[in-house]
Formats: sequence, C-alpha cells, structure tokens
Amino acid sequence: MYRKILVPLDGTKSDEAVLEHVKRLALDMQASLTLVLLHRVATSDDPFDKQMQMEDGSSGWRARKKAESYLPELEKQIRAEGIEVATQFLVVDEPVADAIVKYAQDNGFDLIALANRERSPIGAFFFGNIEDKVRRRSTLPVLFVSEGQV
Repeated sequence: MYRKILVPLDGTKSDEAVLEHVKRLALDMQASLTLVLLHRVATSDDPFDKQMQMEDGSSGWRARKKAESYLPELEKQIRAEGIEVATQFLVVDEPVADAIVKYAQDNGFDLIALANRERSPIGAFFFGNIEDKVRRRSTLPVLFVSEGQV
C-alpha cells in the first residue's frame, strides 16, 4: 500500500514521535522513508537575494549546518534498523506547506507523515498551521502523529 513515505521534520523533539511511528510502518510495509528538513527563504526574482539568505552567518546557513549534522545521524540510526532511508535539506521560497505537498507529488510518494504539533490559538493565528494546510492541499494520504504518542 505505502512504498514511499515522506517525513518532513523540523529538528525538534516532535520529530521523535513521528519517526517512531513511520519506522514501524516502513518495516511492516517494506516502505522507504525520505526525511526532509525545509528552510524557507524570502521570495525574490533575483538569484543574488536568495544566495544572500544562505550566506555564512545567515539563518539559512544555520539551518543548513543543523541539517548537515542532524539528518546524517538520523539516517544512520534508521538504516541500522533495516529501513531504507534518504535525507534531504530543501531550500524553498514558497510556503512550507505548499513545498511539502509539491515535493511529495513530484517525487511519487504514497504518504506524507507529520507530527501534529500543538499550537496555541494565538500561535496558530500568527504563524499558521502547516499540518492543517498540508492536510487540506494534499491529494495524498497524510498521517498525523501527536507529539505525546511515542
């Protein structure tokens, strides 16, 4: 049923919950996992503007450094459990939810698995709810795992 599972991560503790569930699912279904960390840059038609957002010391540079240490370690741990896994750091200039849905559809995934992060009403108002946007925009099945469900 599921052969390719996309797991967007954010590098926080909530990743643990979704990873525990998708690892079991991948083993049971003999599916592969792709773990992605996304970093959004400001939209610009000028490639120089995008490049500046990834220069040394920028938030993009820090996000890349975090991904370079975080993703290979996760990949090593998951591969040791006998699961096929790939990792990728994606720099996007579109809303994160749109980027997740587009990446999943363009790369033939069968399932998107996300941590269902708890947000206060104020936090949801100001920052939005990526999970809800992915759910509404995706034509693929979306699995939500609550943070407390490890």
